[in-house]
Amino acid sequence: MMDSVALEAEARDALARMRADAVRRMGERVNDLSTAWKTLTLRPWDEGTRAAVGELAGVAHRLAGAGGTFGFAALSDAAAPLELVLAGLASSEMPDAERVNQAHKLVTAVINAWEAGADPLPKAEPQSVGVGEPAEPVLVCAEADAQPALASLVANLGYPVLRADKPPPPGQRLAAAVVDGALPGALEACRLLAGRCPMILLAEANGFEARLAAARAGVEAVVPKPLETNELADWLDQFANHRRDALLSILVVDDDTVLAEAYAMALRQAGMEVTVVTEPSRTLEAIASAAPDLVLMDLQMPGIDGIELAQIIRQARRHLSLPLLFLSAEQDAARQIQARRLGGDDFIAKPVDLSRLATVVRLRAERARALRAIMESDSLTGLLNHGRFKERLALELERCRRDGGTMSLALLDIDHFKQVNDRYGHLMGDRVIRSLARALQKRLRRTDVIGRYGGEEFAVLLLGTQAEAARAAIDQVRDRFTALPFEAEHASFTVSFSAGIAGVTGGQSEIEAETLIQAADAALYAAKHAGRGRTFLPGRL
Repeated sequence: MMDSVALEAEARDALARMRADAVRRMGERVNDLSTAWKTLTLRPWDEGTRAAVGELAGVAHRLAGAGGTFGFAALSDAAAPLELVLAGLASSEMPDAERVNQAHKLVTAVINAWEAGADPLPKAEPQSVGVGEPAEPVLVCAEADAQPALASLVANLGYPVLRADKPPPPGQRLAAAVVDGALPGALEACRLLAGRCPMILLAEANGFEARLAAARAGVEAVVPKPLETNELADWLDQFANHRRDALLSILVVDDDTVLAEAYAMALRQAGMEVTVVTEPSRTLEAIASAAPDLVLMDLQMPGIDGIELAQIIRQARRHLSLPLLFLSAEQDAARQIQARRLGGDDFIAKPVDLSRLATVVRLRAERARALRAIMESDSLTGLLNHGRFKERLALELERCRRDGGTMSLALLDIDHFKQVNDRYGHLMGDRVIRSLARALQKRLRRTDVIGRYGGEEFAVLLLGTQAEAARAAIDQVRDRFTALPFEAEHASFTVSFSAGIAGVTGGQSEIEAETLIQAADAALYAAKHAGRGRTFLPGRL
């Protein structure tokens, strides 16, 4: 396995090769621009000449975008106005002598800028990328008499614990720190730890001034007292990346292959998954396939501009929250407002600074993913809610049809759950539901899709898994969960669940989501009828 130094060297070499290829292609485009312009000035002004001038405006557009991105700022500065002048000429019935002369000067400026060579390369700044890292322990800081209980609570939520009375070694990475506000000097402790890991403060005071003091101490989350376990668990989940452990998925839409691949490489080096589309008409297909967290698109493309493409994307309700970032040298404030009003979220100015691109995209995409998780998640468990799970089911079924893949759907139902609520109370019932949610998250793969289907019922998509293997995986979770003791006042009890599983392969292209759900539900009913605490498969679909 290659070490991090070798991987960084390989990434630098790949970027250098891409830059060299981009520079070569820019040289070819400058040469084509020069030759074509000389030829066009000798031709009569007719429909064919106007069309050829319009094509040259497209060449200038590509040079304006690529020049500054690859270190030729002067080339971008000359090509950007040339694009506008050529576009104006292409729309004129008769050539304007002054405009032709202006275009000629700008073509000469483009050639001179190219021959002058690249700008000095800036010193690269180190990038901080934390992707796919394993969960780290949680540091617990509380007074001596309260620390054991708080440490036990965090441990019961499924996290390894480090106690403040046994300081971690300097190099120890931490998922988060939980600081009890009752601890003398709690905010000072937060200040000392703030740069090392996310801070969660358990606070009696919850007013504005108290929260301001916490923010100034570097606290990222405040959980009011009396302590709400679910809220603490949600914050720990977020900081430990249990809900964000998958790589950010970015879709790049740009008709310029060189620029599109340059953007993609910069984002991939920062640990993101990138899909590139150079034909705007394939954008919706790519969104359905890649399920991106963000779309990065050129504003000006042949046949369709970015604003029109944003309108098309926004026509589907499920895409209303998908961030759309425009790549553009557009300076017209009215045009920018129009772009935002019709679906765009923000602009990244061309020429694009590749060293900053990944930072801007990551911040936008992570924020959008966090907000989407809140909108799509069940409030008690943090799992996908019923509606969103069914959307994912339909999406994955379509993927199976297209790629010939395999997957299984499992429906789970907690046995005798009403008796738990009646005997031990609804708060204990919520704890049981939450515990099963955590058991599924901990024991299943990160690629599996888990949802709370309703009440005490859960649903799981086991991707790339046949039904028999899915039953084995669910049975492992069931065995562990059934052995888990729940402590109520003056009593201890255990809970089981039943499950039904239905599988599908790519060859079963006729199967719809509802058919699969009905098959899994029938198997679940059979498991209940057979005595509960077991997993059943249906007959043939």
